[in-house]
Amino acid sequence: MKLIVTILLIAFAATVLRADIIVVRVDEKTLPYELSPKNYDLSPSNYDNSVSNYDNSPSNYDNSSSNYDNSPSNYDNTIKGDRSILVKEGQKMLHYGYYVTNKNGVTNYYSPKGKRLFYRPKGGKGLYHGKKGFFCGVVAKVDGEIRLALTEEGERVLLLGE
Repeated sequence: MKLIVTILLIAFAATVLRADIIVVRVDEKTLPYELSPKNYDLSPSNYDNSVSNYDNSPSNYDNSSSNYDNSPSNYDNTIKGDRSILVKEGQKMLHYGYYVTNKNGVTNYYSPKGKRLFYRPKGGKGLYHGKKGFFCGVVAKVDGEIRLALTEEGERVLLLGE
């Protein structure tokens, strides 16, 4: 776990993603300040990160799975597309959803059925709950690859689809 945190410090991913992304778990208590929600830049109370900010809001059509770009019926968002959220279990990679970056630069992460699980604000590193806006992790480079580094809360949201 300490290795993951160390690697997370090396490089952040604030670019638009264009490939499948793998989930790793990180203990929020061990996150350095730069990656912690205690850092105002990553705090959900920062308006730029807030679910109250219309760009991040679930009521914004650009963030809705009713929008075809974000729909689970869009081929790019299926298991055969290139925007899968993957979780490694043993030797298998399991499909837990997909992600889409909208025209405003917000990246949304959806369950396979199209429920918005998380969002990442434009230019941000933090991941926040899709409906309630609480901190769920960060997007960062781990071993040179962009990963979803989820906290325990974030992992619960992903696995239970809440």
